[in-house]
Amino acid sequence: MNLFFLLMALVLQPRLALAQALDAEETEKPQLTFKVQEEFKSLIELATNPIRNTAQVNDNGDAWQLYRRLRPAIRDALGTQGYFSPIIGREVDENLPEDAAQPLIITIDPGPQSKVVSVDIQFDGAINGDEFAARRERLKTLWLLGPNQAFNQSDWSASKDALLRDLLAKDFAAATLSESLANVNPESNTVELLVVYDSGPVFTFGELQITGLKKYREDLVSRYNTIKPGDRYEQERLLRLLSDLQGATYFSAVDVKIDTDDRKPQNVPIEVSVIESDSKRLGLGAGYSSNTGFRTEASYQYNNLFDRAYSLVTGVRVEQKRQSAFADVFLPPSVKGVTDSVGVAFDHQEISNLEVDRSSVGTIREYSLGVNEFRLGLNFQLEERRALGLSFGQTQALVGSGSWTRDKVDDRLNPTEGYITFAQVAVAAEQFASDQDFIRLYGRVQKFWSPSNKNLFSARFEAGTVAASARRDIPQDYLFRAGGTNSIRGFDFLDLGVPDRGVLAGGRRVMIGSLEYVRWIRGPLGAAMFTDVGDVSDNWGDLDPKPAVGVGVRYKTPAGPIAFDIAKAADQNRPRIHFALGVAF
Repeated sequence: MNLFFLLMALVLQPRLALAQALDAEETEKPQLTFKVQEEFKSLIELATNPIRNTAQVNDNGDAWQLYRRLRPAIRDALGTQGYFSPIIGREVDENLPEDAAQPLIITIDPGPQSKVVSVDIQFDGAINGDEFAARRERLKTLWLLGPNQAFNQSDWSASKDALLRDLLAKDFAAATLSESLANVNPESNTVELLVVYDSGPVFTFGELQITGLKKYREDLVSRYNTIKPGDRYEQERLLRLLSDLQGATYFSAVDVKIDTDDRKPQNVPIEVSVIESDSKRLGLGAGYSSNTGFRTEASYQYNNLFDRAYSLVTGVRVEQKRQSAFADVFLPPSVKGVTDSVGVAFDHQEISNLEVDRSSVGTIREYSLGVNEFRLGLNFQLEERRALGLSFGQTQALVGSGSWTRDKVDDRLNPTEGYITFAQVAVAAEQFASDQDFIRLYGRVQKFWSPSNKNLFSARFEAGTVAASARRDIPQDYLFRAGGTNSIRGFDFLDLGVPDRGVLAGGRRVMIGSLEYVRWIRGPLGAAMFTDVGDVSDNWGDLDPKPAVGVGVRYKTPAGPIAFDIAKAADQNRPRIHFALGVAF
């Protein structure tokens, strides 16, 4: 029996498909025309598309039925722009038979546009207290749709939302729009607006309630929290706590919220739920840099060292011109946002016939104040230099340093406006485990501006000096070299320095400037032209700025722009290729 039905289905299926196709050919899509001013056509077509796309018109009766379905949609669409009294009609060709599928021609006269004659904004709840008098007046200034303006739905909705968002942002976590009325008078073409906001009570924060922790102690989350019990509710502070916890390597997911029950507004617990990330991570990578050549690297991270949420980050990197290994331990941030770390590093590099081996151990303290980031460090370094088989001996330095970064760009990875500055000072003294007294000062500023979304200009200037009686016993890290990507293009990596016994070494003075223009051609693709100039010397009077010019290609990515440049320095025999990912500050 089952076989019989299967055979019948196979026989009948092609015939059924053919019949359906013939029926579809007999059912024509409606021929529809709107006779209305051009400015309203797109609005009406957008509002009526869902009806038109599903309608079928086989005769005049179907056309009338479709017309009756379209009228309220047209009326509602015009109402969003303040046209509440449109005249909508249909043109009919009396010569066509009733059983013919007539073209549907709809005539539309929008009529006069209604204007707002009054706006009444009222408040209920705790916001009516005397302490909020100024805030009530400021809230009213957020209203977009005022008297004598033409009514439109977008401004009406945006105005209501703007006031509610402001209420919810601070103090009033349970605020609502309790009443909203647009009273339309079609005879006088006027609209009277009324809104009533119920702020509810003033909310205050309570203690943290943390769920989801298994490996870490609760004080790890508390370190990221700056909210004290009794503080007034602020949405921004909750979002900041959420952002800080999401940025921590300890968690793969975080949610932060409070219960907005207006019956219990005082000392409301902050509910923090987390999902812990894997505390052990292994990373492998490979890449290429026009500065140091091909590289391979491996890293390992463990986020719960000694069961105290200390983060151990260690790794090795092997490049053509440099090889390094490091191990750092990062402590969780303090309640004030201060992060401490200690680490050791080993490095070998051979650049311009100068071999440098260095080992170092140090500690760093970092903290932020708004757009300003500060770093304090203490580092002890041993360095040995060799050139052409000759050893220059070993130097050592115990260096205290401090740096300041101010970030005022609109987008840290793909900036188009703003600036970023960096300043650093480092000090060493013979009385404190150093071979040489010196003070190192360095500063850099980079500015971005975009006259239009197709054009991007950037300028960079950096300068540094080392105050010391001589440079021989100063580690190369605290002297200056220049050249290469993100420095002076057209030169090889660190190809600018000062002669020292037949090789290039770091100097005590540096000055670099750069101007760049990018024209975005299509989407993320852009073309660049630039000029770099600068030099390194031991004395300001010996600086001989060396210019270079070049062109390049830019491609925007979420991780920053990819840059491919070709640059020619004035005193170099051939152009050089430079490759970089991201904006270097």
